[in-house]
Amino acid sequence: VLRAKVLKVVQGDDNTQFFHMIANGKHGKKKIIQLEQDGGTIVGHENLKAYITNYYKQLFWH
Repeated sequence: VLRAKVLKVVQGDDNTQFFHMIANGKHGKKKIIQLEQDGGTIVGHENLKAYITNYYKQLFWH
């Protein structure tokens, strides 16, 4: 009985591949691609960076 469990861990099973696909797929969800606001949509890494930096400067430094 113990051998079967060891082989499953070493060889993997169907859930192992599924788990890795899900875990690796979550990285893409952590990125902000665009921000929508009343004035329009902000797109692009540099535009987002500038907008967010300016937002927090105004929020905390005034």
